[in-house]
Amino acid sequence: MTVKNNLVVFLSLILLGIASQASATTGYFALGYGPKSNGMAGAVVAAPQDATTSAVNPAGMSLIEERADFSLMLFSPIREASLDPRVVGGSFEVRKKSKRDFFVIPNGGFKYQLNDQLSWGISFYANGGMNTTYTRNIFDETYAVLGAAQQGGGAAAAAVPTGTKTGMANTGTLQIDMGQGIIAPTLSYQITPEHSFGVAPLIGVQYFKAKGLGNFQGFTKNQTGTDLTNRAYDFAYGVGVRAGWIGQVHPMVTLGASASSKIYMTEFHQYSDLFAENGGFDIPANFTTGIALHPRSDLTLSFDYERIFYGDVKSIANKGPILGPAIPVGQSVLGADNGIGFGWDDIDVFRIGLQYEVNQDLTLRAGYSWNDRPFGGDQLLFNVIAPAVTNKHMTFGLSYSPSEFGEWNLSYQHAFKEHVSSEQTAFGVPGSLSMYQNAFEIGYSWKF
Repeated sequence: MTVKNNLVVFLSLILLGIASQASATTGYFALGYGPKSNGMAGAVVAAPQDATTSAVNPAGMSLIEERADFSLMLFSPIREASLDPRVVGGSFEVRKKSKRDFFVIPNGGFKYQLNDQLSWGISFYANGGMNTTYTRNIFDETYAVLGAAQQGGGAAAAAVPTGTKTGMANTGTLQIDMGQGIIAPTLSYQITPEHSFGVAPLIGVQYFKAKGLGNFQGFTKNQTGTDLTNRAYDFAYGVGVRAGWIGQVHPMVTLGASASSKIYMTEFHQYSDLFAENGGFDIPANFTTGIALHPRSDLTLSFDYERIFYGDVKSIANKGPILGPAIPVGQSVLGADNGIGFGWDDIDVFRIGLQYEVNQDLTLRAGYSWNDRPFGGDQLLFNVIAPAVTNKHMTFGLSYSPSEFGEWNLSYQHAFKEHVSSEQTAFGVPGSLSMYQNAFEIGYSWKF
């Protein structure tokens, strides 16, 4: 018990570091949690793999052996954004690639069998994705050309050189940095050999920082934008709950379902002029259902469907700026209860996973997923800083067990390059966003 207790303490403390980095694949939720899940494109709601299962379905704790899992993912999203003021006479397009290309993300968990039917465990995992840094401030340079065009027409706009700034405060490097870490202590009960139920409180912490949004300071609820941008890192905390079920309805068919409430977070007080509801930024509710087929003892084919309710979080879902006579203010002002947001909608996510046990030491995995894009071209302007445009992923993975007490797990995922463009953004000029992603994850599992 001493070793196990020490591992629990160690894994719990990892929460302090989870939110330091985060990945964005299905909106800003991760594709999967841990290399086994990622190797199957996250299609594990009815096919639990390891002690990170409570990130998807807490009922899975009943179906895995006693173990501890830890992994690190090297995540590389390649993002580029542009606005094109040449339509008003400017001489250049403002295009820039985000310079933050690599993130390291921990995931893991622990499972302990309390008795024949009751299991206890803990999973920790990360979400996020609003992690962009443009050394060229796309908003500010574009607005400098627009201002010249408004005052002097096309000739004045054409005379503005590349790199010109408006001179407004807080418009240097354009940066958004946000991450979410969640820890899920879990109880799972195997009511019969075929059916298990689980519940996990969700304890969340998230951080946020923004720089370079000074062009929008006059459009906050108090007209000064004191808590809009260029503040220190701010932290928010909250709780929610996830419950799930897994049932074997046929020797070759297993079903699974889970649902998570919204995680109700405290406000980002230092950014109360940016996010709706005075800095509110709850983590959306979601649910997942799935089926795992076992045509042979060494083969599993799984299919999952997930719905993520981004539309229920005002700071994410409220519509962004619209075209107007000046910098547009949309339906309201920044920071208000119905303030400007990112215009994200609910999305559907579909996943297919395949697992083949070559022998007792080696297991191979593959997967594919596709999902709705959370926003369209009409919401492009604000999403320059949160360009979640990827919606197709292919994954591969393997596990190798050098002994009965240990296991190495590897996965690779690729998100195919996607574009979103608009002929007329809220600034009245064309714009575009693009992103593709690669991720490599390595983990080790201790079996008791």
